[in-house]
Amino acid sequence: MQKAYKLLSAQLGISHKQAKNLIDLGRVRAHNKPLKLARTLLPPTTRFEVLERVESVILYQDDALLALCKGAGANSYALQAKHAPYQLLHRLDKPTSGVLLLGCAPFYARALEAFKQRHVYKEYCALVEGIIHKGQTLRMPLRVQKSHAHVDKGFVKSVCDPKGKEAITHITPLKHYPHYTLLKVVIETGVTHQIRAHLSAIKHPIVGDTLYGAKLNMYLFLHAKRVKLLGYDLQAPTPPYFDLGEDFEFLE
Repeated sequence: MQKAYKLLSAQLGISHKQAKNLIDLGRVRAHNKPLKLARTLLPPTTRFEVLERVESVILYQDDALLALCKGAGANSYALQAKHAPYQLLHRLDKPTSGVLLLGCAPFYARALEAFKQRHVYKEYCALVEGIIHKGQTLRMPLRVQKSHAHVDKGFVKSVCDPKGKEAITHITPLKHYPHYTLLKVVIETGVTHQIRAHLSAIKHPIVGDTLYGAKLNMYLFLHAKRVKLLGYDLQAPTPPYFDLGEDFEFLE
């Protein structure tokens, strides 16, 4: 017999603290019943069911702008449909959390132009594999690959290509762990998967981003923390799974 949080940690490839948080939040089931205590003793063969949590909450709303804190796993277009008549001003990948902006006319057109003219401040936080000691600016042009073959319908990935779109990403180390670095990331451009592709290109993929070479994890550790647009300044609280503790280390 072994403690439930340790079994869950090993099965999902997450830290003990993350496993405890999932259980404490009531998101874990074992043997078709809710698991209430992280220290419950269970056989090693136990298989867990983790309930999806993709809640998105309103950060700010007026007649012109709606700012959401998108939950990891939520679909940007589904949120647009839910909050009509507001329309998406940009989008976040499904596993990415954080500030998502939608607008209404006539503000919508002005805001789209601000994005086009790069007059929008976009700040993220990301946990990456490996140690990055110094801040740097990544300027590798990116080419977006899209596949419409039946087996890969909707598949999208960006790759570095000298003939690709201009992409500018500024990264600043905030904290180091034994084998990981927490980064502040500010992007000037908005190419699809820009942050993910750039960090992968320098051999520091975002934790959980298997599409770009990282090891499997329950979460993709990328969060849109702050957006400033046409006098608005919106910030989203960092998800609890980013609270890793001083001696954090993922199980291998």
